[in-house]
Amino acid sequence: MTEIQQAFDAAYTKAPRDGLSLNHSQEDGLLRIEVRHQDADGEMRGFDVVVQPTEGEERSATDYGEAAAQVVEQELAYGQLPARGDDGEFKRIVV
Repeated sequence: MTEIQQAFDAAYTKAPRDGLSLNHSQEDGLLRIEVRHQDADGEMRGFDVVVQPTEGEERSATDYGEAAAQVVEQELAYGQLPARGDDGEFKRIVV
């Protein structure tokens, strides 16, 4: 999983947004990238990108890392990040 995280870090172009945070965590063979931002009203917004390699796929760590970076960059391009859902959880995107 470290290779995927390194590939993400190499592929991701940091967004020039004040208060934006990206945190990585690993558990049960998954890499979770939490993207959070506190808006002007003080509400925490964001989303999670979960990298979940499957055995049958022929994707490399670089492929997964680049795909995760692309998802983060696309979501940030929308401007307003999603708020928590009705269940209290942030939007979850699986790569």
